[in-house]
Amino acid sequence: MKLPDRKLLGRKGKCPKCEHRFVMTEPEEVELQLAEPESPPVSDDVPMLGTGAKWVPDEIPTFGSPESSPPGITPPTGFPGADVAPPGIPEELNFGNAPVGSRRKGSRRRAAPGPLNIAVPESPPADGFPNLESADRNAAGFPDISAVESPAAGLTDPPTAGTLPADSGSNPAVSSAVASRMGQRRRRKRGGAGMLVAVSAAVLFVAGAGWLWHSEQTRRRREVEAAAQQQQPKINQEWQEEKQEMAAVDEDARQLSPTSGGAVELDFLPFTPHLVLHLRPSEIWSADVRNREFIATLGDLGNWLQQEIVNITRFEPQEIEELTIALNFGPRTSPPDVGAVVRLRAEQTMSDLKNNRFRGSLRPDFAPTEVYESDPYSYMLIDTKTFAVGPITMSDSLAAAKSYPPTPPVGLDPLLRESDRDRHLTLMFDVTNMDTHREYIFPEEMQHVADQLILWFGKDIQTVSWSMHLGPELFMETLLHENHDSSPLKVQRHMKSRMAGLPDDMLHLVRRMTPATVGYQEMIGRYPAMLKSLTLGTTTSVGPASVRLITLLPGKAAANLAAASLYTWNQSVVTDLTQTTAVAAAPSRRIPETVAERLKLPVIVFFRRTPLQEAVAFIGEEIKTTFRLNGDALKFAGMTQNMPQTYNLGEVPAIKAIDAIISNPDYRDMLVIVVNEQEKSIEMTTRAAAEQAGLQIYNTKAAAQ
Repeated sequence: MKLPDRKLLGRKGKCPKCEHRFVMTEPEEVELQLAEPESPPVSDDVPMLGTGAKWVPDEIPTFGSPESSPPGITPPTGFPGADVAPPGIPEELNFGNAPVGSRRKGSRRRAAPGPLNIAVPESPPADGFPNLESADRNAAGFPDISAVESPAAGLTDPPTAGTLPADSGSNPAVSSAVASRMGQRRRRKRGGAGMLVAVSAAVLFVAGAGWLWHSEQTRRRREVEAAAQQQQPKINQEWQEEKQEMAAVDEDARQLSPTSGGAVELDFLPFTPHLVLHLRPSEIWSADVRNREFIATLGDLGNWLQQEIVNITRFEPQEIEELTIALNFGPRTSPPDVGAVVRLRAEQTMSDLKNNRFRGSLRPDFAPTEVYESDPYSYMLIDTKTFAVGPITMSDSLAAAKSYPPTPPVGLDPLLRESDRDRHLTLMFDVTNMDTHREYIFPEEMQHVADQLILWFGKDIQTVSWSMHLGPELFMETLLHENHDSSPLKVQRHMKSRMAGLPDDMLHLVRRMTPATVGYQEMIGRYPAMLKSLTLGTTTSVGPASVRLITLLPGKAAANLAAASLYTWNQSVVTDLTQTTAVAAAPSRRIPETVAERLKLPVIVFFRRTPLQEAVAFIGEEIKTTFRLNGDALKFAGMTQNMPQTYNLGEVPAIKAIDAIISNPDYRDMLVIVVNEQEKSIEMTTRAAAEQAGLQIYNTKAAAQ
């Protein structure tokens, strides 16, 4: 290869044909050696063999000059005349590792020349020309040029590849053309190398700029990420305090529960339930007087429930310790499937269970699981105290449920975790499923009431759990789980509004009823007042996954509330609730002009861990006076608006109820009220805040006496 610059020596090169890579080095100098090739044997009798035969005279005439040549004969070019001797021409040229000129596109590569053998005389002639007279002649009579002595001058440098050395006697035009072509080649090579250098520099510049830009962007991104990690997110302190207050109120409400059992389980059910009813029959149907009164007030509903338990389980309620009944709503045009899990009080013998209770045929294909089919139910034996019940058409699902319990519905799952299996009664259902299948749940004459019940819950509530426990006090807990489009706080506000308006709504319905007996009329007429007491005894809190409503009523209220609810329910079935009835307006209570006189009006106080703000709002509503609570002053004193209030004062003047609240020793005489006669309002605040604002503190003790 011919290099344009010696600076490229030592770098790697690549053969343009075979792509072989090698290190480019300077070629070694070739030492010229004398070579005298043997002359072929010459015989006068044997003619010379060759190609392109032509006539050759026997003797070569010697011409002095072209002018002295005979007419028509021109001395051949390159042959010496008498006075001119051609320079020595080597027979074979060997350029070894000398640079080779670049060949043009499409040309074929020539074979590498052989070794350079040039005959060099030991001592050149004095005049510098070869001695033709002393040279031997070949068979044709021409001088043997290979044996001619020629000077060694000009032969030390090897000729350029592909060209022959030109002597001083060469044609000037040819030499000029050759030089011009060689110059053009050199210029093209220099131009191509320059273009390559420029393109390489541009590529390197663009690559360097891109690398710098990427490095800068990476550095900035890392700085932003590091700053974001170091910078703490802004915390809404008021919201955090409000959440802590809500959690504390909810925990206080949980502590009111008279039981502390585990969650209701759905094991061994053959399907995913949409409605769950959990009972403790042996305790509800016990010999306790309070429980017997409660069952008696249920009337036909209690008798129907007892008969259904016997039909499904084949046991009396007094024999069952724990019963879980589940409904699965299938297509809208078909009745729901019924399943149950029964846990007995005492162990039973296997023979009694198989022969007297189940009275069905054993399915051998489910072995070792024992499934007995007795139309319309199938019974799966778990142990001598536990068995499961399912539809006879779902025997295979019932057998599989022993190893793989059903997955609870998404809406009921959070309510199941909050449930308590030790309570006497727990009912959980999906509001949407109740609305879709209400024609199979409620009788035809109760469809209108069912519609009103579903509308009362509203669109924000997805699932409901209601539980009850009979004891010295009637305990009821309602859990409301919101749907995806709502939130617990929104559900809480909705239920407060519904509960506040429940007595008035029931009063409008009761006025349309005409009970047949005086006893029914008195119980139904008192039902709105009972609901008012129920509202006052209900505490609302927000739990982790639901809104919690806790209701505490006196023990004797259970039977009265159950009887009034049942009588009102039965009377609603035979009453056309769509018709409006003209009812005489009840005489309204006269409201005094001054706030001091209004504070003497009677109110019914029955608070069970009612938040302070709700208790204050209730008293203000009863006396038709604005009653505000200064939350900022309470917060500065270390108190909250959700402090629970538990008072059972009955019907007392409003000022006495207020004095009972602010006289609580836990508040260390810090709460006071300020009466504004001009605005007809009352404000409960702290003593320090009232004195700092220059407000006149109202003396509640003197007014309450």
